[in-house]
Amino acid sequence: MANRLRVTELDFDTIKTNLKNFLNQQSEFTDYDFEGSGLSVLLDILAYNTHYNAYYLNMVANESFLDTAMLRDSVVSHAKTLGYIPYSQKAPVAIINLTVNSGSSTTGYLTVPEGFGFLSNQIDGTSYRFVVLEDTIVAKANNQYYFQNLELYEGQLTTYNYVHNQASNPKQVFALPDEKIDTTTIKVSVSPAVGNTSSKVYTRVTDILDVAHDSEVFYLQENKSGKYQIYFGNDIVGKQLADGAVVSVRYLVTNGIAANKANNFIATSTLVDSLSESLTRFVINPVSAASGGSVRESIDEIKFNAAAQFTTQNRLVTYKDYETYLRKNYPAIDSINVWGGEDETPPVYGKVYIAIKPKANYYITSGEKQRIVDEIIKPKSIVSVDAQLRDPNYLYVLIKNYVEYDPNKTTLSADALRNSIRNAIAIYNQTYLSKFGSIFVLSKLQEAIDAVETSSIRGSTVNLKIQKRFDPDLTKSKTYTVDFNTELYRGNLSDRIQSSQFTVYDQYGILRTAQLEEVPDSFTGVTEIQVTNPGSSYTSIPTVTISGDGTGAEAIAKIVNGRLESITVTNRGVDYTRAVVTISGGGGYGATAVAVLDTRYGQVRTYYYDEFSRKQIINSNAGTINYNSGRITLSEFRVIESKEPEGFIRVTARPQKGILTSARDTIITIDETDSTSISTELVTV
Repeated sequence: MANRLRVTELDFDTIKTNLKNFLNQQSEFTDYDFEGSGLSVLLDILAYNTHYNAYYLNMVANESFLDTAMLRDSVVSHAKTLGYIPYSQKAPVAIINLTVNSGSSTTGYLTVPEGFGFLSNQIDGTSYRFVVLEDTIVAKANNQYYFQNLELYEGQLTTYNYVHNQASNPKQVFALPDEKIDTTTIKVSVSPAVGNTSSKVYTRVTDILDVAHDSEVFYLQENKSGKYQIYFGNDIVGKQLADGAVVSVRYLVTNGIAANKANNFIATSTLVDSLSESLTRFVINPVSAASGGSVRESIDEIKFNAAAQFTTQNRLVTYKDYETYLRKNYPAIDSINVWGGEDETPPVYGKVYIAIKPKANYYITSGEKQRIVDEIIKPKSIVSVDAQLRDPNYLYVLIKNYVEYDPNKTTLSADALRNSIRNAIAIYNQTYLSKFGSIFVLSKLQEAIDAVETSSIRGSTVNLKIQKRFDPDLTKSKTYTVDFNTELYRGNLSDRIQSSQFTVYDQYGILRTAQLEEVPDSFTGVTEIQVTNPGSSYTSIPTVTISGDGTGAEAIAKIVNGRLESITVTNRGVDYTRAVVTISGGGGYGATAVAVLDTRYGQVRTYYYDEFSRKQIINSNAGTINYNSGRITLSEFRVIESKEPEGFIRVTARPQKGILTSARDTIITIDETDSTSISTELVTV
């Protein structure tokens, strides 16, 4: 009896081989030479046909599910069933203060109309056109019209008119021809017929629960060609268009992310006020550069965001709801983290905190933050919950690595090997860091470095430093908190916390170019004593005894209502590396306390070098260091000028451990634009 035909293999060669084996087992073809016969061509055709059908059915099965679909129109279709419409390109928004000078003192009004244009400064040799999307009107004051926080959107306003024909277009679908639409700017109005000047503005449906049978609304969808369409209701969910109605669609065609950071605008036309005076004297003061521009949603982003939004059910309740909703409605987000006020220290109830890292910059401008809160968050959030946006808190990692290698086992030059190592570090940064919730692991970075040239690199050593940057207030003395959010290594004479240069006045009122540095301590005393159990029934002050390997530490207890409230250190003592606190007497029982040693606290000072290169101390106690929490506090610190081109002050320290974790608003990153962030020294063996 002949064996059955195998049907589990689906590639062409295997299918043809299976067919030949099957026929060879038949008595009619026992000695038949398939390779030299015309029957081989028929087997080719049959194998190809089987292979095509298998491939087609496999792809059809893939395209039937959101997770496995590869074609954009399939992914968009699945997303639509979840109530998700992929976002389009997003126009950058700039904010300016516009002053228009008038030659008359007569009271009047001036309107900056929708579509009024401005031209930005050049970015990579290109100036971008920005327009106003809403009519804005102000009254004259002191011969001037003043428009505060005027929002400008990058792009060109475009209008299309369609006449609805019920016979040829029964589904009331109208395709928008432009690919670079910002769909958030779409405005639709409908007139009853051609020549009828009366029109009604239709709004886009965002929540079907708000739509009645006569609601004047339109729907938005992406078609198979990747362009957008609008369509209308059926008199059940939304009002149906009348035959012959004229649909007018106006929207912004934008360059998206390319125009981010545009600034310094000039008006491109004149304005005419209510007194018919033509005005051309404009004073434009930028408030914030253009930001928020983004590209349209990719296939992978649609897959993730569609499923995530479906779980939110168009609400903002949990922190995941905020993340999903903001990613869809503000696509310029590169990374986002949301947490409740109950996780703050101390807790702040009734608030939700949102940290956003944009794609095109380090921070979002204050004007853009307010716009996100007012236009995106508030319409959907719970009334009793206040949303607050925070800037990312960047912790910069500095890598100085020493690599031992054998130059005889590689074709790369020393410079090429350095570049390859730098690229490996950059890939590690892009893969594992530069986002909220990231974790830096020193051992994994070393593995990435060693893997660059496994044949020639013997091994590597990494000197790890971390850096914080802060902008000083140049107008007054101020207390600054530099928070590394990780345990710090206690420095010594050769390796200590340092800062970049800045100018301050010394004790004689002379301007000096100074730096901050950690003060090396030669002794270790008791900084404080923390009460761990207040005990009870104390009738007098008990005796506090501090024992350990040091000498001289003394403290006094304070009793309130028979309980130990606090212990004050009166003498820190010296040379303690360990200390035990014993509480005795006082008529009570149960009180316990622990000692906190100087080893986990330190000081910073300011210094400069005189004309003979001698170090001179300006302020020996400029601030304190908490090595456990990684917090440096600078008390009443006055800076006249920063010597950094960006205007900030860098504070660099060494972490206690090789694993750095980020929480809440912290982002761990390697600043690849900073030449000091990555350095490699090659050692030949």
